[in-house]
Amino acid sequence: MKTAVKPLLTFFLFVFSSFLFAQSDFEGIVKYGINYVNMPEEMKAYQAMLPQEVTVTIKGNKSRLEQSQMMGKNVVISDMDNKSGFIEMDMAGQKLRMAVNQDEFEKADEKAPLIDYFDESKTILGYPCKKAIMKDNEGNGIMTVYYTEKISNNAQKEFAGLKGFPLQYSLNQQNMEMEITATDIKKQAVSDEVFEKTAGYNEITQEELQKMMMGGGQ
Repeated sequence: MKTAVKPLLTFFLFVFSSFLFAQSDFEGIVKYGINYVNMPEEMKAYQAMLPQEVTVTIKGNKSRLEQSQMMGKNVVISDMDNKSGFIEMDMAGQKLRMAVNQDEFEKADEKAPLIDYFDESKTILGYPCKKAIMKDNEGNGIMTVYYTEKISNNAQKEFAGLKGFPLQYSLNQQNMEMEITATDIKKQAVSDEVFEKTAGYNEITQEELQKMMMGGGQ
């Protein structure tokens, strides 16, 4: 089973690079379903193990992203006021925690996307949504987004500049294509406890994690 850990860690970091959160006036929980439209051949053997849902909890300057799959649970915590956070990965019994330092947050700030807006629209969970296509500042990494203006648009750093909150978007990068769609939105009070570290995890550096994914680690 441990042979599956490295490709799944790579996949996990790829998926959650699209969820970078900043301060928002929204407080509550948004659940997204994941549809795997296309993936590399080397990942198809692990498709049954991949997560089907991402749960995002937002409270002001803090956010928690959580996904569970057959082999464990993975969590990303971010505090945009302090520009700090961490990632907890439970993969086949390996419980690892990696800090996300201030440099990583500042790099995200520098990557303002290019956005084109279109007249196409659809309704998601009762929210009217409009279409946009986003690219990085070099014109790469195309992402199709359906966003609503009914929810604050400053919750996700990856969608900086977007006129609304993304309720559906597609990712197509490194031969992997996914469609991520909101399945539930709840505005509710959120406890600060959900943003705290979980006991029982071993601290690991980014360099150590990279070695693991290259086959030279735990």
